Amino acid sequence: AGHITEETLMSILRDKASGICVDSAGFRTAGSMVSVLPRDPALPCVHFLTGTPDPARSVFKPFVFVAGIKAAPQVRSPSFPQDPARVIPRFRSSVDRRHELYRRHQAALELMERDPERGRRLLGALRELEQQGLQGMRELLR
Repeated sequence: AGHITEETLMSILRDKASGICVDSAGFRTAGSMVSVLPRDPALPCVHFLTGTPDPARSVFKPFVFVAGIKAAPQVRSPSFPQDPARVIPRFRSSVDRRHELYRRHQAALELMERDPERGRRLLGALRELEQQGLQGMRELLR
């Protein structure tokens, strides 16, 4: 009908039946992104990123590229003074390289699987946060 919204694209990326959204039970590696590219070059492009795999259980968070931007600590992979990848001989030990956002995402997935009712409430709270981001984007672009 010619009326595709950001929510439409997010729902498509969450569609497991179509195979677009890979099931959470598999190897979780890919995030998803929806970009809003205004026709007016004076307005910023707003990108909604999950930053975590499985968009069906993730929240799309708004992001605008600006000069001097720094990554939030929650999405940086941790660094290690004696990194097993750099110490010779290599990989004699292992470390948890998951960033904080990914670790919390994993904990949320475990909660959703262990306690479906609490999981539904958590997912509802995540969707509300997502709606706040979408509303903020609409206000920014007005």
